[in-house]
Amino acid sequence: MNTPNNWHEKAFFGLHYDLHPNEQDTELGRETTYEHIREQLEKAQPDFVQYDCKGHPGWAGYPTKVGSASPGIVNDALAVWRKVTRDMGIPLSIHFSGVWDTRAVQLHPEWANVDAEGKSSPNNTCPLSDYTEALMIPQLLEVVEEYGIDGMWIDGENWASHPCYCDRCKTEFTKRTGIETAPLKPGEAHWDTWLSFHRDLFTEHVIKFANAVHAKNPNVMVCSNWMYSVRQPEPVRAPVDYLSGDFDPSFGADRACAEARFLSSRGLPWDLMAWGFLRTGDLGWTLKTVPHLCQEVSVVLAQGGAVFIYNTPQRSGRLTRWHQDILAQVGAFCRKRQPYCHRTETVPQVAILHSQSFYYRHNDPLFNFAEANHPMEGALHAVLENGYSADLLNEEALLERMDTYPVVVVPEQEGLPEHVMEGLRRYVADGGRLLLTGAHVAAEYGELTGVEAVEGQHGGAYVPANGGCVNVPGPWQNVTLAGATELAPLLNQQEPDLNRAGTPAATVHRAGEGVVVAIHGPVCRAYLKGHYPRLRRFLGDALAALEAPGLIRLHGPRAIEMAARKKDGRLLIQFVNRSSDGYLSPNRHMVENVPNTGPFSVTVPLPEKPARCYMAPDETGLEWTWRDGTLSVEIAGLAIHNVLIVE
Repeated sequence: MNTPNNWHEKAFFGLHYDLHPNEQDTELGRETTYEHIREQLEKAQPDFVQYDCKGHPGWAGYPTKVGSASPGIVNDALAVWRKVTRDMGIPLSIHFSGVWDTRAVQLHPEWANVDAEGKSSPNNTCPLSDYTEALMIPQLLEVVEEYGIDGMWIDGENWASHPCYCDRCKTEFTKRTGIETAPLKPGEAHWDTWLSFHRDLFTEHVIKFANAVHAKNPNVMVCSNWMYSVRQPEPVRAPVDYLSGDFDPSFGADRACAEARFLSSRGLPWDLMAWGFLRTGDLGWTLKTVPHLCQEVSVVLAQGGAVFIYNTPQRSGRLTRWHQDILAQVGAFCRKRQPYCHRTETVPQVAILHSQSFYYRHNDPLFNFAEANHPMEGALHAVLENGYSADLLNEEALLERMDTYPVVVVPEQEGLPEHVMEGLRRYVADGGRLLLTGAHVAAEYGELTGVEAVEGQHGGAYVPANGGCVNVPGPWQNVTLAGATELAPLLNQQEPDLNRAGTPAATVHRAGEGVVVAIHGPVCRAYLKGHYPRLRRFLGDALAALEAPGLIRLHGPRAIEMAARKKDGRLLIQFVNRSSDGYLSPNRHMVENVPNTGPFSVTVPLPEKPARCYMAPDETGLEWTWRDGTLSVEIAGLAIHNVLIVE
């Protein structure tokens, strides 16, 4: 976005090493030698690496003259890593903790974030303190000057930010808004304004250090970890060069499922980092298996992104040799797929709205989830598990691109801005297919749904599916038909033919040239929480009722995630196998093997017969036919990840 030479646009596979140096360290860099580091990096042949500079404790792992150097530095490891990466011809980024800096707060208590009770944080800085300009920026510029680094991955940023009640922040809030008193909790007057003010302060913090770094060297790429991801869905405003995040140590593929789809819609280069290790309960950390890591990174590859893997050196700076052997195997898996995955573009299919207006009214201030992401992620899982390809778009992206999508889903996101509502009405009038869910739908969308809200709501109720029914907690809104037809009744008990509650659970309405299916309760939130098979079928029936043309459809196990992508004039349909042999549970997080799915099929609307269809990079049995505008492909099976190429 800002660098003349954005090397991340071509980067595909990387490695990340951080130690979070602290004041108890005694041997930092002792075993960091040129020969050792180069030997280990040569195994995986990464496109880039990230090495530790300063972690959350705030102690630098290099001999800084600006900040606090850890007393345990024996050898300048960062200098060794710089020489190795320069000789290998690959970029070197640093891991640097921003908002979270325990040492800075210890030395400057006046820089601390202050909570609503007047308590100072021991770790996190105030966005209006001198920290950014007096310490963080000078330290970043020091590293740029002394080590000639190529990028920086700033950690501990939006997810470590909180509203601050220090006098500086309260005074500035009044100055910008005219509001005299800062609210203390949700429900108080101006709470949303208070949170928006702090989100702006965070963005201003990133703008300051990004601009300072770019002024020093415009080729140094700046990233703030998790900025503009699912947890920060507003339009991009800060001059960051790429987007990134590190997904959960356990069940990382699940986090990547949403994050990859959202980051791929943001218009910037992006990557996601898999933790190379996990821990269960109070046990220690242990390295993941090759199948586990390959499955996690495949979710990212399938969306066109770059990947990198987090590995921790020993405190002495030694890289554990057998760890690097495993990373090399995962790297080889990725390289084999690079021609069919990297920097692909979406083939618009199902667009799911991730509304920043809704999210910021319900999340954990300022940028953490609470349950504000649950309806969106429940909708995503239901769409994928019913065999469709899906993208996640914020309000601006949806309005800009919705006409290219056969289906739009708005999952339990009430109170959308009027211009977004108007865009949805126009989309339907022009022939779009819209799925709306939530108890608010009848009241907010009115004529678009062909129903009217009437007095009364239901708590827990049942919806029919697949010859039975499934419980979905409320609220369920009572509605009366005003042009729509009933798609499925709401049930007050479990006999679909007998226990009707007297109001529709789902309705279908033809509006203009388009179709609207409305489900009048929180089905997407419920699906994320339980993934009940009959609820998946119920949501699948609702999607089918839209009768949307142009949809690619997977017919096979729900564990296969499909992503319709394209590049260089070829259709590249990605398949990821999310299953695991044995089972996963709260005390069993490791994927030891990914069993083959067995046969499955896919149907693709195509106006002309293709010249060639094949699977790559893994050769797999395949038979295909084309008839009357539909390509039908029978695929023998799927290991972890493979691509159907249509030319």
